[in-house]
Amino acid sequence: MREITSEELLSFDGKNGNPVYVAFQGKVYDVTKSRLWATGSHMKRHASGKDLTGEITSAPHGPEVLERYPQVGVLKEVPPEELKHLPLWLQSVLKRFPSARRHPHPMVVHFPIAFLTAASLFILLYLLLRNPPLELTSFFLLLLGAIASPFAMGTGLFTWWINYQLKLNHFIKIKIQLSILLLALEIILVLWRSLNPATPPEEVYTVYSILMLILAPVVALIGYYGGQLTFPEG
Repeated sequence: MREITSEELLSFDGKNGNPVYVAFQGKVYDVTKSRLWATGSHMKRHASGKDLTGEITSAPHGPEVLERYPQVGVLKEVPPEELKHLPLWLQSVLKRFPSARRHPHPMVVHFPIAFLTAASLFILLYLLLRNPPLELTSFFLLLLGAIASPFAMGTGLFTWWINYQLKLNHFIKIKIQLSILLLALEIILVLWRSLNPATPPEEVYTVYSILMLILAPVVALIGYYGGQLTFPEG
């Protein structure tokens, strides 16, 4: 069966009288006769002339809708230009699981954001209400955030390697600096509180409480600059 490269596939976009082709799991289908692809795109979300493996696996329907149309070729196995800096084994994994290019980091990054923001909130409630269980809850949330942070940072580095080839830009530099600051704060706070478990917080934890309150703006800034990478303004 005819081999079609990704570059060749781009020309089959339904424009200027061209047929409409899409690829899924290495197979190329001619969907020209589908009224849902009549404009060259599907539901104004999925463009033709592309490999839709990653998009279809997350769509509300399965690949059986493509099997109604004739297969006109197979997609030639040429690694995308943006993946050629990766080892062959990783290129193979990402081709088989394309969602792994971007999904691991968003899947875990929300945990430290939520836990550490809540830790700041509960220490603030403690300072206002002077209820010791609130301070203890804040510490437990800090522990959860400290456990989750390395996973968020690790997947962030992995995504940076895959999608940005470890190239630095303004947003990544700031994210790295803030992440180092956050990690240092977590270590200091966990050790400080663990070494003073029986001391009344109001006598010891003035500086501790200030550092706990700093956690929320730090994670908010990390999230903001991460959003600038994924959804840049303008």
